[in-house]
Amino acid sequence: METPASADPGSSSLIDRLAARLHVSPEFLKFLLVGSIAFLIAQAALLLLYDVLQILPAHDRNFDFGLFTHPDIRLLLASVLAVQVAIMFKFYALENWTFRDRPRRGWGLARFLQFNASCIVSPIIVVTTVNVLTPVFGISPYLSNTAGTLLGFLANWAFSAYLIWPLARSEASTA
Repeated sequence: METPASADPGSSSLIDRLAARLHVSPEFLKFLLVGSIAFLIAQAALLLLYDVLQILPAHDRNFDFGLFTHPDIRLLLASVLAVQVAIMFKFYALENWTFRDRPRRGWGLARFLQFNASCIVSPIIVVTTVNVLTPVFGISPYLSNTAGTLLGFLANWAFSAYLIWPLARSEASTA
């Protein structure tokens, strides 16, 4: 008879062993890995939308929002779109890998919209950080994006692990 560890010698057992060694849950490690990949996706999307592709308004073009003027509408649009692309990837990966063994409430589109809404704190932090540190302090948008991503990480974990994909009641009481 095979034990669970010998039945799956792949990444799950490696993550399980590493999680046990670090005294964290395997889901937390998977969440970190998914978040790291999502960060790379966001950085690549920001690079493409801000510096490579010429589909957005020109660099350093002011945009008047009525209450305030943003000094670089291209940066604002690129950072918002980059965050959304990363959120779409994260939902897919969290749904199908990180939290795949947890109960699902409602249908997939509803969970995606709930996840997107719960993630609003992190994108606001990321977009605000990028759009303050870069035009005001002259910090690279890629460093600003990194800082914003680190600031928004804990809120994403809490919403994901406890709201969108909560433990089953029996698992939660033993954890």
